[in-house]
Amino acid sequence: MATITKLRPKRHDVIVEALQLVLDFGDHFDLDQHTRDNLAGAVGKLAPADKWGYVMLNPDQQRAVLKAIDAGAKPLTTLKVWQAVISFIAYDRDGEIMANHRIIAEAANVDLADVSKAMKGLIEIGVLIRLKPGRYRVNPHVAWSGPLHKRDIAAKDQRPVGPPPAGPLLVVMEGGKAAL
Repeated sequence: MATITKLRPKRHDVIVEALQLVLDFGDHFDLDQHTRDNLAGAVGKLAPADKWGYVMLNPDQQRAVLKAIDAGAKPLTTLKVWQAVISFIAYDRDGEIMANHRIIAEAANVDLADVSKAMKGLIEIGVLIRLKPGRYRVNPHVAWSGPLHKRDIAAKDQRPVGPPPAGPLLVVMEGGKAAL
């Protein structure tokens, strides 16, 4: 059986490199978030599809993340968003997520409003780090894509995800109903 390869114009590689350079130095150009998202989207469309990208996952941290997600609001939606986020971790960009909320919503097959809530929950858990509005990176203790020596440097300033907080040991009851 033969392998079918989609041919791409060589010009696409040049365009992707140029767009990636602008994204890498976007802070120096004072690019607004909308422009950065559009550039990242263009890179995603024009970049060659890697057959196999990789993201390293810390097994202990993944179990802690699962428990924390399960203890939060809308665990299935948050888990779907987390799985989508993992697929957008850029290689060798310090764990930066190269997708906006709309793209993550499409990948996770959830509403845009649910993505915002899930991302906030993932930040509270400590899985994601908010760089600025609409820009996130993954906690390097949880997942990483790139050289391990860079992960070690990035992890110095971050804490691993801990166990979810325990619920109350006692609940005050008034007339048979829990008092809030």
